[in-house]
Amino acid sequence: MTHRVVQWGTGNVGRHALRAILGRPGLELVGLRVYDPEKVGVDAGAIAGCPETGVHATDDVEAILALDADCVNYSALGATEDAAGGVIDDLERLLRAGFNVTSSAPESLVYPKAAPRPIVERLEQACAEGNSSLFVSGVNPGFTMDVWPITMTRLSREIERIRVTEVLDMVEYTSQSAMYFMGFGQSPHAPAPLDAMHSTPETSPFYASLVMTADAIGFELEDYRYEREVGLAEETFAVKAGTIERGTIAVVKMGVYGIARGRDVLINEWVWRISNEVRPEWGIGEHWSMEIEGDPSMKLSMEPRTRRDSGRVVSLTVATAIVNAIPSVCAAPPGLRSPLDLPLWGGGYLS
Repeated sequence: MTHRVVQWGTGNVGRHALRAILGRPGLELVGLRVYDPEKVGVDAGAIAGCPETGVHATDDVEAILALDADCVNYSALGATEDAAGGVIDDLERLLRAGFNVTSSAPESLVYPKAAPRPIVERLEQACAEGNSSLFVSGVNPGFTMDVWPITMTRLSREIERIRVTEVLDMVEYTSQSAMYFMGFGQSPHAPAPLDAMHSTPETSPFYASLVMTADAIGFELEDYRYEREVGLAEETFAVKAGTIERGTIAVVKMGVYGIARGRDVLINEWVWRISNEVRPEWGIGEHWSMEIEGDPSMKLSMEPRTRRDSGRVVSLTVATAIVNAIPSVCAAPPGLRSPLDLPLWGGGYLS
């Protein structure tokens, strides 16, 4: 069966998604929504670095809504920074129009049970009216901090604690707003947007991973905690996003903790850095690691690599996490869907 797909967005994630749609058997690109005026009218193949497709990019949303498509793959540039505003408006409109949607935002909807109720109710109503389904994912949340540990616990008899750690090198990032949000280049005493977001489960998108994992294993979280540590630049240096002054933040280590039976049971940690010289003991490079304490105990690691584009493997994995879900989402009953209520699926295609 072939699914007709619209790709929405061609930024860091969207370009990878576009190429994946064009290459995967069973998916047919029928529309392309762009934001850059210079891309309007350009063949989708040229934007993706592939042969011409006959599908030309547009910024006309009404033209997109008029298309005959089974699914819109939504990966608008900057969507995670505007997940409570225009993104929800877009998703609601698409779902009400009858399109199934796979999306990389908002992150809290990776597990709708943990998302803000007003947003869930609004989108559920749109799904009911459009007889459509919505699936939100990424690599984190959406895989490494939830689906990955859930999958490995299928081999467990008993579990004491699960710790998953992400290490990312962000030295190539160019967005000053993203650098500020993460705290890079700021005083360690300055108010941190990260703290404001993750201090409570109501505002932290990473809480969704904890709740999904707990529900899959079969226990309830009793409490939630957030912590952040920083490493400071010893000398002034420059990155693509600007200058990092001596004594300001060059490495961020943060964690969210799911508490049950009076102890930290689920521990999700992130080490984000723009210097390998500061706190290297926290981890360098780009990888994910997991340790399950229990019977049996397990230690695992993932070091994905990509040989194409800028080498930003995180952007690629966010894209493929939603593109590969398209057939399952199209086959699902109407409503907001998560990995726990969709059948197991594989991804990629044999090259």
